[in-house]
Parts: sequence; C-alpha cells; structure tokens
Amino acid sequence: MKFNYSPAPNYRSTNSTKRIMFELLLGLIVIYLYSLFYYATNYGSEYVVQAVLIMAASLGGCMLTEIVWALVIKKDVVSYLKGSFPWITGVILALMVSVNTHWYAVAVAAVLCTIFGKLAFGGFGQNIFNPAAVGRAIILTAFSSMVATDITTGATPTTLMANTYSWCVTDAGMVNELLNSVGGLGGLLFGSHPGALGETCGILIIVVGIILAVRKVIDWRVPVVYIGSVFVMTAVMALFKGMGMWYPVYHVLSRGLLFGAFFMATDPVTNPTSASGRVIFALGCAILTVLIRVKANLPEGVLYSILIMNACTPMIERACDCEQIKGLRNAVITFVCLAVVGLGCGVLAIHAVEPATAQTPVEEENNSSSGGSETGMDFNTEITSTTENSDGSVTYTVSVDGYAVYNHADGKPNVIEVTVLDGTVQNVVVVEANDTQHVGDQIANEDFTSQFAGMTLDTLEVEPLSGATISSNSAYHAVLAALEQ
Repeated sequence: MKFNYSPAPNYRSTNSTKRIMFELLLGLIVIYLYSLFYYATNYGSEYVVQAVLIMAASLGGCMLTEIVWALVIKKDVVSYLKGSFPWITGVILALMVSVNTHWYAVAVAAVLCTIFGKLAFGGFGQNIFNPAAVGRAIILTAFSSMVATDITTGATPTTLMANTYSWCVTDAGMVNELLNSVGGLGGLLFGSHPGALGETCGILIIVVGIILAVRKVIDWRVPVVYIGSVFVMTAVMALFKGMGMWYPVYHVLSRGLLFGAFFMATDPVTNPTSASGRVIFALGCAILTVLIRVKANLPEGVLYSILIMNACTPMIERACDCEQIKGLRNAVITFVCLAVVGLGCGVLAIHAVEPATAQTPVEEENNSSSGGSETGMDFNTEITSTTENSDGSVTYTVSVDGYAVYNHADGKPNVIEVTVLDGTVQNVVVVEANDTQHVGDQIANEDFTSQFAGMTLDTLEVEPLSGATISSNSAYHAVLAALEQ
C-alpha cells in the first residue's frame, strides 16, 4: 500500500484559550466603561442604570442558561463554565444593543442565543454562528418595538445616513449638512454618538482592537481586510456616483463596522481556521455589509453579513483544505473573483439608488426650512377634538401627516395636542408620534415641543430636529392649524 503525505512544520503557541478570552474580556470591559461615562455625562444617571441593567440581564441570561445545562448533563458547574466562557457572549451581546433596549428583551435573547446559537451545536468551540450575533438578531426581529420607558437617544450616524439620505448624497449642501450633524469626519472618529453600547467611541474601538491584535488575541487580517474592503468598495461607488472620498470614510467610521470587524468577525470559533480562509471570510463580510446598507431596508449590515458568512465558513474551509501551494493558489483565485463580483454588485447597487434631495421624502428628513413651506409637501391636518379649559384656554387635538404617512402605505399620522390662550400657544404635547423610531419620534420630547410656547401666528416657526425635518414640520403644521382655528 502506498501512502502520499505532505509534511508541514508545526508551531506551538504560548497563547491559551483562557488567556485569550481573559484579554478579550478586558478589552470589552474598557469599551463598556467608556459607554457608561458617555451616557452619564451626556444623558444622566437614568441611562447609566439602564446600561447596567442591560449588562446584568445579558450576563445573567447567558450564565444561568449554561449553569442549568451543566446540571442537566451532570457536569461540574464551575469547571464547565471555565471552559465555556458564557460571560464573553453576554458582554458582547450587551454591547451590541442600544441603551434604550428593554432589559427583558436582552435577557430573553441571551437565553435563546445560548441555547440555539451555542448549546444546540454542542457548546463552545462547535457552534456555527456567533451566539451574540444570534441574540442581537433575535432582538431586532422579535423585540424591535420593546424599548425602555422614557429612555430615548438621537439618531446614530448609520441611522441618519440610511433614513435621511438613503446612503447616497451627491448635493454639496446636503453633504455639508450631513457631516455637520455628526461633527464632521473627525467627529465620527474622535467624537461620541448614541447607539449600541459598544459603538460609542470609534477611536477607542480602534485602539483596543489594535492592542488585541498585537497581543494575538484576534487575527489582524480579519479587521484589516474587512475594513479595507469596505473602504475600497465604497470608494469605487463614490467615484462612480460622484460623491467624493468622504463617502468611504463615513462607511468605515460608522461604529457598527468597527465593532463588528474587531470583536465579532474575529471570533475564532465561527470563522475559518486558515489565514487564507479568514481573508476570504472578511472580504465576504465587507461585500455583504455594503450591499445590505445600500439596498436592504436596514440601516446597518454588519450583523447579518457576519451571520451569513458564518454559514459559509464550512464551504470556505473545504476550499482551503489542501496542500499549501495549491491552497494558496485557490485562495488567491477565490479572493480575486469574489472582489470583482463584489465591486460589480456594489456599482450596480449604487447606480439603482436615487440621490437624496430636499424635495423627496426618502429622507427622514433633511430640509432645514423653518415653517415647512419649503418642503414641497402637503401636511394634511384635521382637528379631531376641542376642549375648553377652566382658565379660558382651548386644547385642540390635531391629527397631522408626518414622515410615516408619506413613506409607508400603512403609515399613521401624528396626533398632537395644542393648548392656545388668546391666540398664544401655551403648551404642545405629542400624544402619538408615529414617525421613524429614534428619529422622527423625537418630536415628542419636551426639549422640542417647548419651543412653541409663547408663539403666535405672526411669530410661529420651528427649529427642526437634526435628521427629522419632515416630522418637525408635521408638528409645526399641527400648531399652525390650532392657531388658525
């Protein structure tokens, strides 16, 4: 019998799984602590409490599920947990959700993602999908409307770009307005913006990611290829559409991409084991991220691109599982073909997207006019009830069209109560804000409605919310209808 074999050198790493997971946990904790500092200084202690509840719910759900599982299979609980690392899944899941997510939704998602994203495949080291990503997908699909009471934040850079500008802006004035609303490209890199807890500060994510890569906790190839491919692909799209080089930089500095590239796509369990396989994996994530952002009905594409590529990992492994020289040749051919197809799909996708303009309600919303008259839209209003108050004032309940009506077939109008005394606005209360969550529904905040107090027909104007001008003008026309009545 004849045996053919190819000997290869073997390298024994000093890195242990426990050390890698410990250092990864430290990096994640640094990012979490900064998010607590950010919300404490910008929003108040209520947001810090909410962030702590989210982390506790996530960690509790993941760890309790694995404790119960260890008892079921009759394993020593402490030894089992030391080899399963449920706290890593819990921390990453908590960092992937926004601060206004209800803790109950996080706890349920933590339990389900541990069961179906990890234990169902045999536990740590055998799962196909990133468990934390599975948990985040569960929250998006099953608990998208469940938010913490009175916890609201402004639009994130990706939400603003997707809902207001449809990921395509060619007008110079609108580009300036977009960049100013996020503090410029420098603001995206060094500044802080609300969103997922782990996406608060871009430069911190990069610094922690670089340290982990130097320490060989994560494979540097994955974030470099992932982020670099997104930059190249969007740069080609920008040149094709005439948008300028700010466009790829905006894509890269959107926090979801940075966090996903450094802390999710680098998961050694769910991505290929070979270096060439990981490069192909990262390229696939980049292509899917850009296509989902530009063409799908989602503001961010990182989560689902990673889950899709997790499913492709076995196929990538088989393609790279051969002799070293042949495997390298196959990997190069696959990478080049995938890159060409990805660029072609990107160009076709951006070609089909109409650039955002101040006249089209594809935006939620970007016209900065102060009265709504320049939006080119009809804000239909109807006074549904009138209540006379004991002090002589009158409260009008006004149903008025907003962003939801103009952009959704089943969209509902906003319902606003306006109290008027002697032709002067006394108070404005938004009873129902049916426009985009976390964007247009910000008109319900007292900081916005209080600006109308003391205004008359002659002085009525509105200071639009950033990224929500149609909703702002909806409120303006509700007040106008009450004053005219």
